[in-house]
Amino acid sequence: MSNYDDPRWYEQPEINQGYRPVPNDQSRPTPATNSNDSMQQQVSTKEPPPAKDPRFGRIFGQIVVTAALMMIAFLGGWFGHQAFTNSNFNPSNPSKSYANIFQQAWNIVDQNYVDRKAINYQQMSYQAIQAMLGVLHDTGHTRFLTPQDVQAEHQQLSGTLIGVGIYLRQDPTTKQLTITSTISGTPAQKAGLKRGDIIMAVNGTSVAGKDLNTVSSLIQGQAGTNVSITIKRPSTNQTLTFTMKRTEIPVPSVAMHYIADAHIAHIQISQFSTGASDQLKAALNQAKKMGAKKIILDLRDNPGGYLQEAINVASQFIRSGNVLLEQDSSGQRTPVPVNGQPIDTNIPIVVLVNGNTASAAEIVSGALQDNHRAIILGTKTFGTGTVLQEYDLSDGSALLLGTSEWLTPNGQFLRDHGITPNPGFTVPLNPKLTPLTPDAEIQGHMTLQQILNSGDAQLVKAIQYLESH
Repeated sequence: MSNYDDPRWYEQPEINQGYRPVPNDQSRPTPATNSNDSMQQQVSTKEPPPAKDPRFGRIFGQIVVTAALMMIAFLGGWFGHQAFTNSNFNPSNPSKSYANIFQQAWNIVDQNYVDRKAINYQQMSYQAIQAMLGVLHDTGHTRFLTPQDVQAEHQQLSGTLIGVGIYLRQDPTTKQLTITSTISGTPAQKAGLKRGDIIMAVNGTSVAGKDLNTVSSLIQGQAGTNVSITIKRPSTNQTLTFTMKRTEIPVPSVAMHYIADAHIAHIQISQFSTGASDQLKAALNQAKKMGAKKIILDLRDNPGGYLQEAINVASQFIRSGNVLLEQDSSGQRTPVPVNGQPIDTNIPIVVLVNGNTASAAEIVSGALQDNHRAIILGTKTFGTGTVLQEYDLSDGSALLLGTSEWLTPNGQFLRDHGITPNPGFTVPLNPKLTPLTPDAEIQGHMTLQQILNSGDAQLVKAIQYLESH
C-alpha cells in the first residue's frame, strides 16, 4: 500500500534518526539536542568568557535549516496526500471516481472501526452489491445471488428439486401459506397432504409471518432426510403433522386438464425451465387427441425462465413474424423471429395472466397478443423486461444483470409497463382465493360446472368467452 493511502503515514516516528516526536503538533518529528557539540562548547570558568564560537552559529543554522526542511517535507507530503486524494475524483470519469470513493470508504472502515468483531467482510461486500443493483430500476430481475442462491437457481431451472412435492401460495395480507396442489407420485401426495391445507410449522418451527422463500428453504434439504410439516385443514378444522422423506423430484413445467364438456384444454406453464416447450408440445398433441378445440394457456404466477423456451413456446402458435424485439444499451433493436416449427396456428387461445406473470411469460403473452393469436385476460403483468446475463464471481456468487431489454413485436417496452389485458378482459381475482390449476382440477376430479362454481373469475371468464366464440 502506498503511504499516501494510509492516513497514519505522517504519525510514525522515525527510528534511530536522532528525532523525537513533539506533543500537540500531529507528532511531527523535530531535531533533538546534539550532546557532543554541547561538550565541545564548554570553557573554563577561570577565564573571561571567550568570543562567541562561530561553530555555534553554524550548528544553530543547521538546526534551523533542518527544521525548516522537515516542515516543508511534512507540509508537502500532507498537501500532496490531500491533492492525491482529491485528484481521484474526476467528473469526466464518474465510474472510476465513485469506485475510488467506495474503496476509500471500505479502507476507512477496515482500518479504523472500533468494534473489530462486528466487521463481516462477506456481508459488507454482499450488501453493498445488493444496494448497488437496487438503484438500477430492474426490480425482481437484475439481482445478486449468493453461492447458495446460484445452486438453487440452477436447480430450479433444470426442472428438478429436492423436497416433498408441494406448490405453495402466500396470502399477501395475512402471509398465510396454503398448499395449492401436490405433484403426482411425490412424498407429499403419498403422505396425504391436500390442496387447501394451511402450513403452520416445519420441523416444529412456526412459519407465522415468514415469507414464501424462507418456508420453502425449510422444507427443502438433502435427499433422504426427513421433514415434518404441520398443517391446518379448514375442511375438517384438524391440525395434522406429516413426516416425509425428502427426495429429488422432477418438476413438470406444464400441466394439462381436458375439460371434456367444453372441449377446452386448460394448460398451465408454471415456469420456462429446460424442456418447457417440449412438454407443451406433448400436452397440445394429447389434448387434441382427446378432442380439444380451444385452449386456455395459464401463465398466472409464472416467474419466467429461459428466453429460448419462451421463443419456442410462442412459435408453436405463430406461423411467421417476431416473438420479440431485443434492444441493447445503445438503442439498437434486433427482431427475434419465430423458430418456424408451429403446432397449431388457428386454434382459439385465451392467455391468463396476473401481477406475478413475469419475464419470459410476458414475452409469450406479448407475442401472442401483438400477433393477434390470443386474447390476454386477467390483470396487468409484473413488468420485467430485461435479458439477464449471469456473471460468476470469484467466491461462487453471481450477478444476474440485465444486458438488454425486451420489447413486444409492436415495440412495447415490458420493463415497468408489463402486458395489459385486451380491452374488456381485465378481470381481477379475489385475493383470498387461489387460482385453479390443472393439477388441482385433476386431483379434485372437477367437472365443468364445478370449475364454473369455483370462484376463479379469470378461468370462468375464459371458459365463457371460448364457449361463445
